[in-house]
Amino acid sequence: MSFAKFSSDYLLETFTLVDNLFINEYLPSCDEKQIKAYLYGLYLCSNPAKDNSVDALCAKLDMTENELFAIYSDFEDDGLIKIISREPLEIKYLSLKKSMQPPKKYKGDKWNDFNAHLQLLFPERMLTPNEYNEYYLFLDATKMDQDAMLMIVQYCIDLKGANVRYPYILAVARNWAQDGVHTAADVEDKLKEYDTQTEQMRTVLAALGRKGGAELEEKQMLLKWTRSWGYELDAILATIKTMKGAKSFKKLDSKLDEFYRTSIFTAEQIKDYQAHMDMLRDIALAVNKTLGVFYESLDHEIEVYIVPWTTKGFDGEALKKIAHHCFITNVRNLEGMKNVVNSFYSLGILTSEGIDRYLQTQIERDAKIKAILAKSGNVRAVTQSDRDAYRTWTAVWGFDDDVIEYAASLAVGRTYPVPYINQLLSGYKAKGISTVEQAKRTGTATQTAPPSDHKERVYTAEELKSIVRSIDTFSDSDL
Repeated sequence: MSFAKFSSDYLLETFTLVDNLFINEYLPSCDEKQIKAYLYGLYLCSNPAKDNSVDALCAKLDMTENELFAIYSDFEDDGLIKIISREPLEIKYLSLKKSMQPPKKYKGDKWNDFNAHLQLLFPERMLTPNEYNEYYLFLDATKMDQDAMLMIVQYCIDLKGANVRYPYILAVARNWAQDGVHTAADVEDKLKEYDTQTEQMRTVLAALGRKGGAELEEKQMLLKWTRSWGYELDAILATIKTMKGAKSFKKLDSKLDEFYRTSIFTAEQIKDYQAHMDMLRDIALAVNKTLGVFYESLDHEIEVYIVPWTTKGFDGEALKKIAHHCFITNVRNLEGMKNVVNSFYSLGILTSEGIDRYLQTQIERDAKIKAILAKSGNVRAVTQSDRDAYRTWTAVWGFDDDVIEYAASLAVGRTYPVPYINQLLSGYKAKGISTVEQAKRTGTATQTAPPSDHKERVYTAEELKSIVRSIDTFSDSDL
């Protein structure tokens, strides 16, 4: 937001400066609409707070957008403005002093024939010195033959009509020059290329839902796709079928550019790619719906989350199941789900069936832990600490549930039953006790003080360093 701005009253009391060069050199030859368009456009440049959209300008001046474009095209030819964009129409006012600078001097005899033939191509208007000069500059820079330039001008007139302006003509000539067109023979070859693709162009236009002929830029695009990039017509048509919403040559060019950069060339490859992308999009939508989140664009999500997950081997059903697990455990964003996905991957669980089996195992395990806690007189929810302890008792120490439940029954009345169960089971393990009968004969003697013949020993730092290892490497043979 601007810190300060003029009031509408203030703006009406200020002035719009008009360069005297315009009044002296251009105004006498302008008609009423041209004068209105130039002055009001200049006024809008000086007052950015005003609505200067094309629609507003057309309504204010009672002109159509095509009329405005024709007027500003004439002004561009004279060097007064520059058209930045055709759709939407956007212009920039230029310095008049620069436009009045004398053009580069050329010897007249070099261009006499060219000038005469060029003017004959535009019988309804006189070409300006500035136009001639632009052609001279282009031909000098590209070393294109004059005859080739005249043929290009004629082609553009045939395509666009006699009102075609030199910036468009020079843009075409510049593109062709980049393709190696410099002589009249080169132009003929280029035109033959366009003629040979006529049937292909009709097919493409029909697939796009277009009627009428193709623009020159569109012909150049089709040549690029078929000749430079190597796409067959069936691949181009397959690409059109992948496009959503309104279809246009620009969208088609962008899509084929995407395929070209990823080395996708045939119709079959394009169909497979699109099917894969549709599958990724369906997965993203299902995950988002399950998590309860919404993203206007799925492209980022697919690239950052869905593609890496499917590359790991997860299918849509598995990811949907993980998303459901995340939702009920209050993990409700993609980054949190990423951690859960990685956990399942580290366990080697990639399918929906595998996830079901794992979750069922966890439910059954929690039921066992809950029964053990109940034996100790505790009725509460199972915690992760309880799960870690149970895993140690069963998977590491090797105790059966009946031994653990017996130890739990001895912990009744204890404020902290789980640590007490740990002590009892640790004592059982040290004495080689593995059954309930053996534990009952031992009673609670495992919790008494160490035998009287045990003597404390002080270890040196060197001795400790020589034996200390990660707890994860311990085995029964170390005890």
